[in-house]
Amino acid sequence: MLSLDIRLSKAQVMAIADHLHHDEGGIEAMLIQMKQTDHPRVAYNAAWVLSHLSREDKRIHLLPHYGELVALATSTALCFRRGLLLAILADFPTDEVNGKLLDFCLLHLTDPKESDSARSAMIKLAARMCKPYPELCKELMLHLDMMPQDSASSIAAAKRNALKRIQRGW
Repeated sequence: MLSLDIRLSKAQVMAIADHLHHDEGGIEAMLIQMKQTDHPRVAYNAAWVLSHLSREDKRIHLLPHYGELVALATSTALCFRRGLLLAILADFPTDEVNGKLLDFCLLHLTDPKESDSARSAMIKLAARMCKPYPELCKELMLHLDMMPQDSASSIAAAKRNALKRIQRGW
């Protein structure tokens, strides 16, 4: 397997993710590298690989670490792109609302300091978590209404999709 301390191409990341398919030990090692390394490049590459695992592998091997992933995604000391972790979390079922994650998403989805990809993922996650709860949907709609109209196209699309998802639920 390639070293994670070098710049990887998307093709290399996809190849590593394919190689890890159904490899519990390898996925666990990648998760540990992402969480415990002092090297931002290694953490970023590990998160990038984990975000490209199959949905099945994520649910089987990463879902047991949901709480840890939420804690890492909501951490202020995150040393790589938050959007990668949020993309992983977006592939998990949202049977229960994680209050910490929902609060973080609602608080930061309008924050211009966050990347467009992270803000888009926050909107998607918040919409999925809020859908069964009309009160939370109303709160999310208030947050979405506060967003500038001239947002990036990815954010505008996430906002449109979230509003559709919410309105279909009522």
